[in-house]
Formats: sequence, structure tokens, C-alpha cells
Amino acid sequence: MRTVRPSLTFSILASLACLLILTWLLFSLLAFKTAENDLYAQKGEHARMLLSTFVNQLPDQLPGFPEGMLPLNTSAAIYASKLSEERSFERLTLLDKAGKVIYSVGRDGSDLYRPFSLPGRQVEESGIAADGGMLIRSVQVIRNGEQVGRAGLILSLADEQRRIKRTRQLLMSYFALDFILLLGLGAFVLSKIVVTPVNRLLSATEKITDGVYGHQLKVTGSLELARLADSFNAMSSALEQKQHEVASHVAMLEQVNSDLQLAREEAVRSEKMASVGLLAAGTAHEIGTPLASVMGYAEILSQELEHNPAQADYLARIMDSCGRIDRIVKGLLEYARPKQAVCEEVDLLAIVQQTVELLQHQGMFKGVQGSLTSTGQISRLMLDPHQLQQVLINLLINASDAMPNGGVLRLVVRQEPDKNMQLLEVWDSGTGIAPQNLGKLFDPFFTTKDPGKGTGLGLAISARIIEGFGGKITVQSSVGKGSCFVIHLPVHMKGNTE
Repeated sequence: MRTVRPSLTFSILASLACLLILTWLLFSLLAFKTAENDLYAQKGEHARMLLSTFVNQLPDQLPGFPEGMLPLNTSAAIYASKLSEERSFERLTLLDKAGKVIYSVGRDGSDLYRPFSLPGRQVEESGIAADGGMLIRSVQVIRNGEQVGRAGLILSLADEQRRIKRTRQLLMSYFALDFILLLGLGAFVLSKIVVTPVNRLLSATEKITDGVYGHQLKVTGSLELARLADSFNAMSSALEQKQHEVASHVAMLEQVNSDLQLAREEAVRSEKMASVGLLAAGTAHEIGTPLASVMGYAEILSQELEHNPAQADYLARIMDSCGRIDRIVKGLLEYARPKQAVCEEVDLLAIVQQTVELLQHQGMFKGVQGSLTSTGQISRLMLDPHQLQQVLINLLINASDAMPNGGVLRLVVRQEPDKNMQLLEVWDSGTGIAPQNLGKLFDPFFTTKDPGKGTGLGLAISARIIEGFGGKITVQSSVGKGSCFVIHLPVHMKGNTE
């Protein structure tokens, strides 16, 4: 099951939002408590001044209950009456020495003794009512060092609470605005200095994963991201270098493997050719002697049977078969013990032209359209021209046999690029060679011609001749499209011709 993970932007913004909310909670708690304490302190100081003013205006002798009450025409009563007009005023009560009410003024329904709900053990006491909506303050009335009564005052805290509420609402509005602005700015800054560089690093890493090495990255932002980008670039360069090294080693190993395979095939072929050569030499010697006798006696009989047509025909057939055997024996001898090459400086293009002129009027080339082209600088070669012509004749005859209904025969002479080899290409548009037969073309006695039309020694002898020159013959073919035999001849720079 795939694990669902939040994005980096969401994670950082969520953390930032939590920090902002926590900070605001702590700040608001401190600010609200401080503001509330300040307002209540101011209210308490105001209540103290009002109550002190009232006490100072009381007469020296306070009446007692029930004998008398505080007269309404006294300055204290008049002051209390005016004080009751304030919006925050709730009640002011004066007690005598026995704790009986001798004067009280306040809002309807308020308790006369509520201003004295505090313990009353101190000269002055101040506090907040249990419901939090009233400020209670009381003070002892002292005359001549003796307590003669106690005055109490209650003020409403409704205005202060409204101010605190407005302040809280204002702070909430400021906080919401600051929260949005800070998150927006934080998201923008975060995207610029963190998220965008990280995404670029991630994209570059995915390219490395896909095998695109050498990708270089440049990021802006903090020192850590810059160092990370530098490390990534160094890693990318190292991977690219390692990839080139691996590719080079693989190519070198493939080349070595190919060379080893070619060397192995060449060694097997050479060994096989040597064995065939020994067998061919022995076979040709053993067959050649009795074959010469048979052909000699047949020649004598031919003179005695001139007047017997039937027997003369039989004898002619014997002579033809013996001639074919003789040609095979000579081919075996030529393959087993090639003639000593007489090398001389030759012009390859001139030899090809002479061979074409020699064969172009032969009946086997009827319907064949031939062409000869040369490209680049044609160097002169050191080889036996007669043996090379023998090889070329054999290739041209094979090409003609592959095109019994006519076709296109193309010869190309060219210099192999960057190699000291001259190439002679023989192209035909014939029937082509099956892939399974390509590896056996140069084996002795292998032929794709009908029985009696080929000995299978022509290409084998041609390969031995070209190998004697220090070259090789290669072939490419496609069934139904034709074949191309390429003669590779080494160039000896004894002279050049254009």
C-alpha cells in the first residue's frame, strides 16, 4: 500500500501556521491579561479616589442606627447623590460602628450590603465580584484613631469588559490579516528559496534515474542548497565519466571478443583447409595416374571405332567424364599446392577492365547489364596479375550463373577509408544466397549449383589466392535481392595512380 505523504510546501506552511497560532495564543493571553489588569487597576484607583472623597466629606460624628441616619443635606450625601449619576456606579453604602446601614444610594434592585461582601478585616479592601462584572471596594471610617463606621462602593465593569472585548476582536482581526499575509509571504519566499530548488533537484535526480547523466544544475537559495547542488553536479559528472568509461570498456571488450571470434574462425578454417589440402594432394596423385592411363587407352580406341557410331558415342561419353575428373584433379592439385605467385606492380582498375573485356562477349553474359566505377585515389598493388584475374573470372562467372535470366552486374574499385586496403566489389542482382550457406561458401566441394555444373572448388581456390596476397574475401547476400563479394587487397605504396 502506497504511503500518502504531504508535500514539502504543505508541511512547512502547516508548521508555520501552527507556530503562528501558538505565538498568537501566548501573545494574546499575555496581552489580554495585561490589558485587563491595567483596566481593572485603573478602575480600582478610580474607585479608591471616589470612596476616599466620600469618606473625607463625612461629618466627624456619624449617627448610629436606629437613632439617626446620615442627613441628605450633608456634603457627603450630596456627593454620593451626584456620584450615582455615573454610568458605572452601582451602589454606595455607609455602615455605623455596629455595622448597620445609615446611608445607601444605588441602582434599584442592588443589595445594600453587597459592597461589604469582602472579608472586611483590612482598613481598605478591593476585589472583583464572583461573576466578574463588579468592582467592590470598602474602607474603614476612622475618627481620632478609632473605627466609627465602614463605607463600601460598587462600580460596574461593563465598560471595561466592552473595551477588552473590542480589543480582543481588533487583535483577532489583526491576527487573521497577519496570518494570511505571513502565510502568503512565507509560501512565496519558501517557494523561491526552498521548494523550487528542491523541485529542480528532484527533476534532475529523475533524469539521472532515467540514465541521462552529465546533467548540471544551478540553484539559488541557502548555502546548504547550493552545496547540495554542487554535490549533485559533481555526482552527475562522475556518473557521466563512469558511463563513458563503461561504454568504452564494453566497446573494447566487444571488439576483443569479435577479434577472438574471427581469429578462432580463421584458425578453424585454416586447420580445415590444411587437412583438406593434404587429402586433396594425396587424392589427386592417386587418381591422376590411373586416370591418365584410362584417357590414353580411350584415345587409342577412338581411332579404331571411327566406323562404329554407337560405340564411338559411348567412348565420347567416357572421354567427357574423364575430362571432368581431370579438371577436378587439377583443381585439387591447384588448391593443395597453389602455384608460386609472381608478384609485380599492377593497376587493379586496369586488370578489372581487361577481365571485363575478355568476358563481355561470352554467351553466359547475354542479358547482363554491367558497369565499372572507381572512387577516390586508386593505389598500385604488388601481386600476381594472372592469379587475380583467375579470381575475378571465377566471381564474374558465379555472378552470371546467379542471374540466368539476366540482371545487373556492378563492379566498384575503391580505397577503404583510414585503412591501407584496396577494395574490389562485385555486385549482382541474382537469386542471392541463403543465410545458412554463407559460412560454407569458401569450403572445398561446397556448391549450390546443380550436380555436374560445379565442382565447389572455385571459391575455395579464390580464397586461397587472395589470402596468399595478404587479403581476404567477404560476402554479403540477401535472398531474392542479390549478392556482393568484396576482395580486400593490401596496398604497398610503391607508386600511386590517379
